[in-house]
Amino acid sequence: MKKLLLLFAFMFAFGSLLESQAQVRREFKKLWASEDNYEVVVVDIGTDGTKLIKVWAYDKKVEIAKIEAKKNAVSACLFKGAPGSREKSFKPIITDLKVAEDNAAYFDAFFETGGDYIKFINVTNDATGSDIVKMDKGYKVGIVVSVAYDALRKEMENRGIVKKLAETLGDSKKPTIMVVPADNFCVRNNYTLTFSNQGTTETLPNYKAALQNDADLLLVIGKMNTLMADRGFPAKNLESEIKNIESESAESNMLTSKGSGSDVAESPIDLLKRTAKSDIIMQLNYTVNTQGPKRSISFNLQGIDAYTGKQVAGAQGTGSPSFSAETALLLEEAVLAHLDNFNAQLQAYFEDIMKNGREIKVNIKRWANADIDLEEEYEVDGDDLELKEIIENWIADNTVKGSYNLSDATENFMKFEQVRIPVFYEKSGKTRSMDANTWVGDLRKYLKKEPLEIDAKLYMRGLGEAWLIIGEK
Repeated sequence: MKKLLLLFAFMFAFGSLLESQAQVRREFKKLWASEDNYEVVVVDIGTDGTKLIKVWAYDKKVEIAKIEAKKNAVSACLFKGAPGSREKSFKPIITDLKVAEDNAAYFDAFFETGGDYIKFINVTNDATGSDIVKMDKGYKVGIVVSVAYDALRKEMENRGIVKKLAETLGDSKKPTIMVVPADNFCVRNNYTLTFSNQGTTETLPNYKAALQNDADLLLVIGKMNTLMADRGFPAKNLESEIKNIESESAESNMLTSKGSGSDVAESPIDLLKRTAKSDIIMQLNYTVNTQGPKRSISFNLQGIDAYTGKQVAGAQGTGSPSFSAETALLLEEAVLAHLDNFNAQLQAYFEDIMKNGREIKVNIKRWANADIDLEEEYEVDGDDLELKEIIENWIADNTVKGSYNLSDATENFMKFEQVRIPVFYEKSGKTRSMDANTWVGDLRKYLKKEPLEIDAKLYMRGLGEAWLIIGEK
């Protein structure tokens, strides 16, 4: 009987030991998603979508530690990211470790020795000298690994583990962008034009002259368009949009009322924004630095909401010097380390727009010869209301969450800012994009109906600012 009890006790203890070892193995498997089990730092960012990083690993044997370091390099790109200087850092492809847990079986197989992780390692060095450190219970080994970061992200996308950038909103709801040279770039290179704004002469960038006379700029914009399109952000071509504007003979920099001939001016830049209808204008400024035979590029990239003129994303940096690389490739190298973060800022902003509405400005004016003003009273639904009250009520009822700011109002003028309008609307059973022109056009139609019967001229100043000028059309 005692022997039998001893046998049961031994089997129980042995079973507990096996379970404990299995638990250890399960925990060990998840080290690929750990934030603390290895060290990593960026050495360089490649122009071909690679990350050159130095990674350390630990094991009782040096050769095994080298293998683990390679796994850690791929793991860093997937789950950890890497610190570095402003130009040399990157975020992980998978930012939510719950995604890793949900796909644990896949990643366990992926990181098996000889597993698919090896497909994304391009070049490694062989650790020697100070890169091999003897520890109490083994070795700490550091190697430099080139990881095909972009290809790794695409693999995760193809497997449905991560979504493509901007995919969460669907193809019809992605922010469109257009890359343009910054004002400073155009002024420095004398690509400017003068424009009369109601009697005041202004100096503005001449995009057409810049594209026609600067071959590097044309290549740089083309490269930026490609980089953005590869990341899921459709890009409109500046050169094509300028040609479209020129081909529309009806476009004019001046607007006159049909009755009195009163005029309002529109700048060529506003005309471009209104015609192209991009959500985001990416203003790019760059300088080519020369040091002996080497060249590098410093850049400043600003994402500007085309509707409001507000900056919603930004990135700056300087790329590594090169003896022979073209300007476009120098820019690509400098920008790549920042582009995913920049795009994440754009996406976050656009998601806010989808939730809380697009922001526009609305100015209510009156023609000088109009026989009514904004303090004129009308009876609406049994109440006597001033015209400016009627207009504000309509805006309050038709904005997203009633969000707007009436910053100024007189008998001649109303200025609405931070007006949040829906991004989409339904018409004839179809979903269509809403813009300031359509939204304020509905206000114009409302004023035209009984009991108001007020004529008004709708004028778009750029893409996100609408002027409704009452009194005549």
